[in-house]
Amino acid sequence: MKPLSFASAVCLPVLLFLSAPVFAQDAQSAPDAPERRTIPPLTLEERIVDLIEAIQDEAPETYRRMAELPREETLARVMRALDSGVVPVSAAANGKTTASAPNTDVKSYPALELTEKKFLYLRFNGLTPRTTPDAVKSLEGKDGKADAPGIIFDLREMAGGDYGSVEPLAETARKLECPVIVLISGKTAGAGELLAAVLRRDRGAVLIGTETAGSVFPVKRITVNNIGWFVPTPPAQYSGISPYALKPDLEKNSEVRLNYDQLKESPGKLDGDPVLRLAADLLTMKAAVRPVEQSPAQ
Repeated sequence: MKPLSFASAVCLPVLLFLSAPVFAQDAQSAPDAPERRTIPPLTLEERIVDLIEAIQDEAPETYRRMAELPREETLARVMRALDSGVVPVSAAANGKTTASAPNTDVKSYPALELTEKKFLYLRFNGLTPRTTPDAVKSLEGKDGKADAPGIIFDLREMAGGDYGSVEPLAETARKLECPVIVLISGKTAGAGELLAAVLRRDRGAVLIGTETAGSVFPVKRITVNNIGWFVPTPPAQYSGISPYALKPDLEKNSEVRLNYDQLKESPGKLDGDPVLRLAADLLTMKAAVRPVEQSPAQ
């Protein structure tokens, strides 16, 4: 087997990192462009090397993470990525996209207490500096005493938002001792995915629903060799978070959902929302489990 050249070996990590969350788009040719190219086209190796150098300059944290990937695993994934091709930016609107939804039309939903157990329920369709403080106060509880027996984060409609608002919520959640469940779907994207990933990592949150959109981090456009790339730019404090779509711990169709007004009016009737019903039942079972008390030594 012919050994890989130095350029190929160096470039393997970037293809793996770019295979899921990055999209490319050929730049538009000028109307009066010549029919024939007078400059030989760049080889695949040359294109990848140029892209890596641009990422190193424009997105150093992404470059650092790519350099840490195991080479053997990278090669296998790169070949699968090359077989599947890349998704043009123009087609991203018809499928998965790395672009976060704008913060306009973000509604604030006051926290609810569900079932007779009074599980704290927080619903989000986005995050903004305006709505986040209310959610933090709800997590802290009355008089700063967080005494909820369990917390449900409903992120099934959270298609983006302000990344800077993720950490205040996550920081408050880290201080709580009750079990946490996060509801996700294919519409969970951007800041919603990052919040779900952080709660899973730092609080051991159980994720219920369906696979997320696959756009965890903010992106930056880099143009290399007349091709535009959207490159993920993970904040340094989330170095342990994967850039790929989140898979639920318990998979269940999450399209059927009670509207907020129904829940507010009847917080104990959850049968019209199978995913929320499952979350409440799981919290109830967790609350029923008590640690075994050791008998005093004889």
